[in-house]
Amino acid sequence: MLQGTFETLGLTEVLSLLAHAQKTGALWLEAGPSSAVVYITEGRCHAVATPDAAEPIDDPTTLMARLVDACFAVSRVEDGSFRFASDASPWTCPQSVDLDAALDELARLLDEWREIQAVIPSLDCRVRLADELGVDELAVDRDRWALIVAVDGRRTVRELGRRTGRAVLDVCHALLGLVDAGAVTIVAPPAQAVPGRTTGAGKATRPVVEPESPYGPGVESPHPGPLGPDADEREAAAGGGYLRVFSGSRDV
Repeated sequence: MLQGTFETLGLTEVLSLLAHAQKTGALWLEAGPSSAVVYITEGRCHAVATPDAAEPIDDPTTLMARLVDACFAVSRVEDGSFRFASDASPWTCPQSVDLDAALDELARLLDEWREIQAVIPSLDCRVRLADELGVDELAVDRDRWALIVAVDGRRTVRELGRRTGRAVLDVCHALLGLVDAGAVTIVAPPAQAVPGRTTGAGKATRPVVEPESPYGPGVESPHPGPLGPDADEREAAAGGGYLRVFSGSRDV
C-alpha cells in the first residue's frame, strides 16, 4: 500500500509515479470537501468515482473530463491525503485514458486557477451586484443572464456553480467578466475567530470575530438580485423579459 499526504508528495507526483510504474489498483483521494477514487490498470485510468459522479462511463473523452475535474477539485485544496491499494473497480470504461495526458490538462487548469485567485481568492467568496454598472452597456446571453439572476448577495461562488450547473472554471471566468464590467463585486468569506486579545493585566479577552463587510450577523444583502428576494420562484418566468433588455454575446 502507498499512502501519504500532499505535503510530502503532490498529487501530480503521485499520478506520475503510478503511471510510469504501470501500477494497478485504486487511488483514494481526500482533500477538504473534495474526494475521489481513481481506478488504474497498468498505469492507465479506466474508472473514476466522486460523491457527485459515480455512474459508469463508456467513452474515453467523458472519462478524461471526469478524471481531470476530480483531480482539479482535489488540487485546489491546500492539504489532503492519498492512499493507493489493490482494489477492483465497480465498473470499467471500455477504453482507458492516459494519466500523463490528464496531468498536462490539470497543469493548464491550475495555471488558469492561479490567475483567477487574484480576483476570486476562494470559492467561498460571496458575489453581490454592484450599486452601479461600470460600463455603458453590458451584453448578456442566456448563460450570463442565468448567472446574474443567481447572484443574490448570499450565494458563494461554489453555490453559483451548483445553481447554474456550470463547471467551476467556467463560472469563475464568467464572474471575472462581470467584475471587469463593474456589474458585480466579490466579497471575502466571513473572518474566522482570532485568538483572544490580552488586557493590560495579562488576562485574555473573548475571541474577536470581525464581521464580514458589507454583511453583519443577521443582515441581508442590500442587493437581492435583479428579481428581488423571491428570485428562486420568479426567475424562470421573468428571465425572458429581462433578456430583451440586453444584446447577446458569449462570455469572455
